[in-house]
Amino acid sequence: MDSPFWLSLADAVEKWTTSAGILLGGGWAFYRFALKRESDTALALDLKCASLPYDKAAQPSHLVTFEVTLKNTGPVRLRAKRKRLVAYHDSVEDLKYSGDLLLRRVPSGMLPGTKVGWFSESNEHSPFVTDIECDILFDYELDGGTDFWMEPGETYPVGVSVVLEEGTYLAMVTFVGDADDNEFWRRVYVVNVPALAS
Repeated sequence: MDSPFWLSLADAVEKWTTSAGILLGGGWAFYRFALKRESDTALALDLKCASLPYDKAAQPSHLVTFEVTLKNTGPVRLRAKRKRLVAYHDSVEDLKYSGDLLLRRVPSGMLPGTKVGWFSESNEHSPFVTDIECDILFDYELDGGTDFWMEPGETYPVGVSVVLEEGTYLAMVTFVGDADDNEFWRRVYVVNVPALAS
């Protein structure tokens, strides 16, 4: 005996509703994760420094504290690359740490209009042997690796203190993420030692 018409109609409506729900859910997921990039990581960096006189003997020097503020501005967890001592490598630079601070003294005697930047036009390899490289995530070292992550919206102050001679420095802060080598953020700052009053 054939099913009554209303039962066949109800079965067709149920199948159509299920299919439409699957299509709408898939479209919503594609919109959120592909078009709106809700799976992408994002990070905001900021740097502050303070200095105190350290040694006035032969060469005036200062103890300089660099405080880097890291803020996860993305919708997903952000993890630092665990590998240390070779956290990042390409044809123009090598970074030891996933939370990396490089310091380079700006030479004196340059003429007005001279361009000052981290990477020169001659593509010299970074860092220079005279650069100072510091791990701003050294407090998060565990079993030989960096164990640091941030949930969405979290902010962490991290940093390091270094004894430096008086002068002007470029300070390049880089954060290397764990997802792939394209997941990194960077900013370059000019720092005076001793730090100028703000």
